Amino acid sequence: MSLQLHCLGVLLNTTKDAAAHIVDKLSLFLNLVNDLRLPSDEIRGEILFVLYKLSISNATPWDIICDNGDVDLLAIGRNLFQLSLEVLLKTQNDTVRLNCIALLLTLAKKGPFDLVLLSSQSSINCVEPEHMQNDYMSLNASLVLFAEAVKGSLLSTNLEVQTGTLDLIFHFLSSDGNICALLQILIDENVADYIFEVLRLSGNNDLLVISSIQVLLILARSEEKFKEKLAIGFSTLLPVLHYVAEIPFHPVQSHVLQLVWICMVNCSGILSLPQEEQIACTLTAILRRNGNGEHGMSSETFILVCSILIEILKSPHAHDIEKLPSFIEESSRYAISSTLSHEYDSRIPIPHSLLLLKEALLFCLEGSKYNISSKKDLEDSIIGTCGTILLHWLESAVVDGNDEETLAGILQIFQLILSRATDKKPLKFAELLASSSWFSLSLGLMGLFPTDHVKSVVYLVTSSIVDRVLGCNYGETIRDAHIYLPSDPTELMYLLGQCSTEDFNLASCQCAILSILYACSFYNERLAADNQILASVEQYILLNGGNFPYEINFSVMFTLLVHLYAYVRGISYSCSIPHSPEAENTLFHVMTQKDWDLLAIRVHPIAIKWLFQKQELMEPLAFQMLNFCKTFCEDETIMLSNSSQLVDIQMVAELVLSGETVISFLLVSLLNQIVKEGTEDEVFSVVSVIAEIVTISPCSSDQFISCSIVDSFHDIYCLPYSSRIQTVCSYLIFNILCSASALTFSQEDEWLPLTVKLLEFINSGIDYTSSNQEHKILIGVLCFVLHHSASKVLVEPAKAIILNSSLVSLTDVIVQKACSKGPSLFQHNQDTAFGELLSLVLLLVFFSLRSLHTILEASIDWQDFLQHSEDIQSFSVLGIPCHDLCRLMHFGPPSIKLIASQCLLELLTRISDQRTCTNAELRCSVKYLKSIIAVTEGLVFSEDSKVAGNCGACLSVILGWEKFGSQEKVATRESKWFRLIMEEFAVALTAPGLTSKSFTNQQKFAANLAISLLRLSQVPDWLTSLFDSHLISGIVANLSARNVTAEIVNLFSELMARKYLSKEHIVALHNLFQVCRRQVYEGSSKAQMFGQSAKKVARSTDDMLALLFGLMLNQNADPGAVQSEQQTLLRAIDLFFQESSGRERR
Repeated sequence: MSLQLHCLGVLLNTTKDAAAHIVDKLSLFLNLVNDLRLPSDEIRGEILFVLYKLSISNATPWDIICDNGDVDLLAIGRNLFQLSLEVLLKTQNDTVRLNCIALLLTLAKKGPFDLVLLSSQSSINCVEPEHMQNDYMSLNASLVLFAEAVKGSLLSTNLEVQTGTLDLIFHFLSSDGNICALLQILIDENVADYIFEVLRLSGNNDLLVISSIQVLLILARSEEKFKEKLAIGFSTLLPVLHYVAEIPFHPVQSHVLQLVWICMVNCSGILSLPQEEQIACTLTAILRRNGNGEHGMSSETFILVCSILIEILKSPHAHDIEKLPSFIEESSRYAISSTLSHEYDSRIPIPHSLLLLKEALLFCLEGSKYNISSKKDLEDSIIGTCGTILLHWLESAVVDGNDEETLAGILQIFQLILSRATDKKPLKFAELLASSSWFSLSLGLMGLFPTDHVKSVVYLVTSSIVDRVLGCNYGETIRDAHIYLPSDPTELMYLLGQCSTEDFNLASCQCAILSILYACSFYNERLAADNQILASVEQYILLNGGNFPYEINFSVMFTLLVHLYAYVRGISYSCSIPHSPEAENTLFHVMTQKDWDLLAIRVHPIAIKWLFQKQELMEPLAFQMLNFCKTFCEDETIMLSNSSQLVDIQMVAELVLSGETVISFLLVSLLNQIVKEGTEDEVFSVVSVIAEIVTISPCSSDQFISCSIVDSFHDIYCLPYSSRIQTVCSYLIFNILCSASALTFSQEDEWLPLTVKLLEFINSGIDYTSSNQEHKILIGVLCFVLHHSASKVLVEPAKAIILNSSLVSLTDVIVQKACSKGPSLFQHNQDTAFGELLSLVLLLVFFSLRSLHTILEASIDWQDFLQHSEDIQSFSVLGIPCHDLCRLMHFGPPSIKLIASQCLLELLTRISDQRTCTNAELRCSVKYLKSIIAVTEGLVFSEDSKVAGNCGACLSVILGWEKFGSQEKVATRESKWFRLIMEEFAVALTAPGLTSKSFTNQQKFAANLAISLLRLSQVPDWLTSLFDSHLISGIVANLSARNVTAEIVNLFSELMARKYLSKEHIVALHNLFQVCRRQVYEGSSKAQMFGQSAKKVARSTDDMLALLFGLMLNQNADPGAVQSEQQTLLRAIDLFFQESSGRERR
C-alpha cells in the first residue's frame, strides 16, 4: 500500500493535471482521510502527501461540490482536521510533519476549516450532542489538539517545518473562524512560550523572525492573557529588536516595536534597568540612522519609537538609568529635526516627536537628583532645539499656515521651559524668544489661527516671557486679561487709549498692553508706529490720570507706565515726533505725589536717560537715587553685576560719563542735602555710589568737580563722621585727583579750604608710629595736589602743603627715625606699617620737589638741601637733605631706594640748573660731595634698573659740576668706580653675554656717564685708552638697528667730536643709523593706531602706592611717550649726521 501511495504521489507531483484523470475523486479522498488512522507513520506520510497534491490540484470535496451529492462537507472537514492534527501530534518525522502542515495550510486557505470553527462558536463551553461525541471532538478539544500538535513542529530542527507551522498558526489566527477561542487556547496551552523559544534559537534567521513576530503580534490582541507570556519572553525580543533595527524597512520592524511597546505599557515593572537602557540605545540608533540619511523609516515605526521612549521616560526607575539622558538628548534631537524638516509627507509623526521632547523636558525637571550633569546637558539640548528648529517652525508657520495641533504642542514646551527650567535658563530662553521678534510673531500666529485655544496658549507664553524679561510678575497682567485681549495690534492700541476708571476688565487689558509694549521696547519691536504708540500712551495718561483700580498694584504698574512713557518720549525726541505737554505735566504731577520705585523694574537706557534729563523731576528722582544708593550699599554684589533686570551701577556710571543727564548734579546736590540733614548711613551710601561711579568711569571725575563736589568733601571733613566715611571719601578724592583732567582744576578756590582741612586732619592724629589708613590715603591725596601744581594748577593748595610747618616737622621726624634704624631699615618694606608710611612721605617729598620747581623756584635756594641733618631746623619747606636721602638709599629696602634716588636726582638736577643760571659756588664740603658720589656709585650695579639708572644720572650731573670749581674736580677725579663702570659698559656693548647680571639693561645711564666723562676739562687717561679704535670697532660691529638708543647715538656724537672715531667708523655708523631711522618711521605709523590707555583708580593703599610710583616714574604719562622717545632718537641721529657732514667739509 505504501508503494502504491508513493507512486500515486509521484504521478500527482510530476504529471500535469493528473488529478483530472481520477474518476471518483470523492471516494479516493474519503478513503485516504479514513486511512490516516493507520498506525504506520510512513503510510500516513504518503497519504498526507497525496492529499496535499489533491488539494493543490483542486480535487477535494470542497472543490467538486457539484459531484458530492449529499456528502456532509462539515463532517469531512472535522474528520480531516482531527486526524491530521493527531498525525502531526504523534509523528517525530519531519517529512510527515512537512506534508501534514502543507496539507493543513493549503486546505486552510480554501476555507473548510473556517467552516469547522464557525460551525460551533458556542461549543467551547458546551457539551456536544451524544451522537457526535463518539465520532468527533468538541471544538474546544480540537483547538487544544491543534495547540498540542504544533508544539512539536515548532521545536523541529527543520527550518521549513518551523516556518510552515508558524505560517499555519498565523493563517488560522487570521481567518474568519473563532479567533478569540483559538487565541485563548493557544495562550493557555503555552504555544507563545514555544514561539519565543523558536525566536531565541533562530539565530536571527529572517524567515523565522518574520513568521514568529507575526504570530506573536496577533497573540498580543489578547492583552490580559498574553501579557504574562510576553513578560516572560521579553528578554528574547531584545536581540530581535536590535536585529530588525539594523535593517531599513524590515517587514516586522514595526511589529517588534509594537510588541515592545505593549510590554512597556502593560508590564513595565518587569523590565530591568539594563534592558530599558538597551532599548533606549537601540531606538536612538534607529533615529540616528534615519536622521543621518543612512536608513529610511516609516511613519508607523517612527511613532512606535517615540512612544516606547516616552514609556521609558515615564517608568518609575528612569532616573536611575545612567546613560538615559544622553540617549534621550540624541533621539529627541533627531526626532524633531526629521519631522519638522518636512521629511515625512504625513504630519502624523509630528505630535509624537513633540510629545517625546515634552516628556524629555519633564524628565529633566522632575525625579531624583542623580545624573544631574547629564540632565542639565539634556535640558540644554532641548532648549537649544526649541530655540532653533521649533522657533524656526513657528516663523515659517506664519507663512506656510501649518497645523494648529503642532503649534499648540510647541507652545506648551515653550511654556514648560519658561516656567520650570532650572538656573537662569528661563530668562535666557525668554531673551532668545523676545529677541527673535516674538511679540510680532505671536500676533501673526493668533491671526493665522483665530481660535480661543491658540490665543490662550500664545498669550500664556507671552506672559511668561514678560515675567522673565521684566520681573515683578508683570506677566500676571496678561494672564488675567488674556480672554479679553484682542489679537490685532490696532485694536490693542485702541483699547489703551480708552477711559477705564469704572471698567476693571478694560483696566486689566490696558495693564497687559502696557506690559507688552514696554517689553517690546527692549528688543526694538513695534506693535504700531512710534507716533501711534505715543498718542495711545498720552491718551491713556490724560483719560486715566495714572490711576489704577484698587485690585491692581499701583506702585508696580505706575513705575512701568513712567518708564514706558519715558521710552516713547526718548524715541520720539530723536524722530522729532510732537508730544502732548498736558500729558507730560499730568504724569510728572503724579510722580511727585505718588509712591513708585525706580529700582523695581528693568529699565531701558533710553527711558532712564530721558528721565534724568528732566530738571522738573529733580525732587522725585533725588528720592529714587537715595534709595538706589542705599540698595547699592546693602547688596553691592548684585548692583555690580550689570544685571539686565534692574538699574545697576554700571548703567548709572555710563549716564554720568555721557554728560547728557543731570545725575552727577543730582548726586552732588543729594550729598550736600544729606550732609546737612541726613543720617551717617545715608552719607556713606551716597559717597560710596559716587566713588564706585568714579572707579568704573574715571573720566566722570570732571563731571563731579564741575558740580562742586569738592565743597561737599570739605563739609564732610568738618563733621565728626566715622572712619568708614572718611576712608571712602579719601579714596574718592584721591581717585578724582588721579583721573580728572588738568583743565577741571582751573577753578581752585574750592580746593584750598579742602586742602587746609585735610592738613589739619593729618596733623591732628599722625606720627611716625601711625598705622591709620585714612591718614595714609590723605597723604596720597596731597601727593596728587602737588603733582597737579607742577602743571600750574592748584598752586595755592600746593603752597599750603609745601609750607605747612607741621607737615615739614612730621616729615623730618619720620625721616630721622628711618635713618636711625641703620641696616635694620631694610626690613621695613611696603608690607610693614612704617615702611608704607615712609614710602608715602618720600613720595610726598618727591612731588613737593617737583612742585617747588614750578611754584616757588625764585624763593628756593636748592643748595640748602646740601647740608647735614643737624641743620634741619632751618628748613621751611617740605624736603629732605641729600645726606639723609643717601642714607635711605644705602640702607632702605628696594621701594625706599627707588623713591630716595628719584628725590636725589631731582635735587641734584635743580641744584645744577640753579648753579648754571647763577654761577654760584658749591657750599658743601668735598667730603660731603664724595659721600654722595660713593653712595650713588655703589648702587649703579643695583638689580633694580630704575635705581641704577637714577644713580647713574646723579653721577652724570655731579660730573657736570667739574666746570664750576676745584672742589668738584677733586671729588670727581679721585673716584675709582668710574673706570669700573666704563669697563663694564664697554664689555656690555662688545660682548653682552659676558656682562654681570646687575648691569643688564643699564647701558643708557652708562652712556650718559661716558658722555659726561668725555666732556671733562681733562679726560682721564684710562678713558682714552679704553675707547681705542679696536674697542669702538667692536662696539659698532655689535650694534644693530633695533638696539640703538638716543644715548648711544649721543655717545658716538661725543666720541666723534673728541676725534675718537675713524672714517670707517663714521661710515658704518651712518649706514646703521639710516636703517634705524627708517625702522622708526615705519614703527611710528603703527604706534598711532593705539588709543589712550584706560585710566586707573585706587581701591586700596597698595593700588594708591602703585599709582603714585607710576606717576613718579612717568609710567602714567601720555601714551605718546613711546613716540616722544622715538623723536628723541631721530633728533640724536640728525645731530650725528649734521656733525659728521660738518667734519667732512672741514
